[in-house]
Amino acid sequence: MKSTVILTLLLGTFILACSTTDSDRTEPNPNLAVTVEASPLQTKLPSLIATRDINETKDLLSTTLLTTPTSAPVPTIKPTQLPDITPTREVTEFFKPKDYSEFDSSLQDLFQSAVDNEFIALEEKSGLSIAVYTEGKTWTYAMGEADSNVEMMVNTPLMVSSSSKTFLSALILSQIEMGFYKLTDSLETLLENHPDFALFELDKVNLEVTIEQLLTMSSGMADFSHNMAGKSGSYKEPTWSPFDTVNLIQSSYSPPGKFQYNDTNVVLLAIVAEFFAEEPLADLYRKEFLTPLNMTAVILPEEGIAWHPNLFNDRAEGFTSPRIAMPYTDVSSWGGTGFGNMIQAAPFELGYYLGAVGRLRYACCGFISTPENVARWAYELYRPTGLAVSESVRSQLLNSFSPERVPAWGVTSESYGYFVSKRTFKLSDSRIITAYGHPGGGGGYSSVMLYSPDLDLSVSILANSEMSFRGVCGPEKSMNCIASEIFSAYSLTENH
Repeated sequence: MKSTVILTLLLGTFILACSTTDSDRTEPNPNLAVTVEASPLQTKLPSLIATRDINETKDLLSTTLLTTPTSAPVPTIKPTQLPDITPTREVTEFFKPKDYSEFDSSLQDLFQSAVDNEFIALEEKSGLSIAVYTEGKTWTYAMGEADSNVEMMVNTPLMVSSSSKTFLSALILSQIEMGFYKLTDSLETLLENHPDFALFELDKVNLEVTIEQLLTMSSGMADFSHNMAGKSGSYKEPTWSPFDTVNLIQSSYSPPGKFQYNDTNVVLLAIVAEFFAEEPLADLYRKEFLTPLNMTAVILPEEGIAWHPNLFNDRAEGFTSPRIAMPYTDVSSWGGTGFGNMIQAAPFELGYYLGAVGRLRYACCGFISTPENVARWAYELYRPTGLAVSESVRSQLLNSFSPERVPAWGVTSESYGYFVSKRTFKLSDSRIITAYGHPGGGGGYSSVMLYSPDLDLSVSILANSEMSFRGVCGPEKSMNCIASEIFSAYSLTENH
């Protein structure tokens, strides 16, 4: 009983921390609460773990495979029982061999120096992994630790954080192109036939807002992440629906129009996407993007929390896949002191942690992958001839920026559009270039993905710490500094 109380308090602290640190402490994360009786649509979505004694949880998480459930009714779950889920997915293969060529060795040296100089100067960090990509050519590099005495490698899976949002806006615009709905359609028009439509609390959810207002973060609806009490208890529920997340909103909405970055908008869009496609979000991403591009990722929470016990059990022996990098941050609220491993500081294993974070990051930030996959995604999404989306969808994405400048994510200002940011970099030769992408972070992880059309080059950086300290290159955040140095080095090559 004592350990259960401790776990509850610690996961409550975790949810608070993630909601205030994601995307350099400006980006809230979604979390989920109590669900009602499962609808036909909900039964397609997976259940997550119920509350339990922590020692029992540790034992089960190292031996139990949790994946996507069948469409059978959700069973009643006792407080000490994991949901009975029949595995339907095979183990995710993150690391498919790809026939990429290499950059010139001298350029690789410049890339590595840029990473080393900045990373070494940071006061608090664990590990970092990076990929640079242009058509058919890549450079990957990793340094630091994935865990104590475990080297970070280029094929170590990491949480992608809010760079994941770029998949959702691409999906929404692709569905619009297919004729599912329009940018000007309202939530009421789109979801009035949804079996759970009546669950919306109309004093908090403005059903008149449009798809475009949700995509531009201008719906006027409050951020559900501010409901700390509701979030801290939600991980204990055996079932979940995105509607539970929306109903965590505590205050009435304001008139739409003003930019406010929050994930209420993201969850509502995901509900629309799943409803019209009649498929879970993870399946849509895999079908529309990952498989055609030969990319690999796992998407929380739809694909479960322990689909491969050895992937998440940091103490497992005989694992065949690289372990996901452990999250590092200030662990003073986790039972530890100073900067350290959140999982080691708290009395639960990574699989249990990801069970909560999967709900917290639904639709907004739930990808787990490697920088090579993310860099390729940025390239294929934003490049004029990229393969991720049609020319029409890409045009909509890159013409969606508001004239309002957004002072976020450690940069002076940038423009924000349909879950894509636009900013400039001043290179070492005084050249000014534009880059499209999205940052992310929180909960012991951080990320950035950028594509420069001027250089035809993409950069993805993932880390298992929040990388909030500035290094050697000035006022910018460390990841932005590294990206700037990479762009500068590449611009000085004979081809540029």
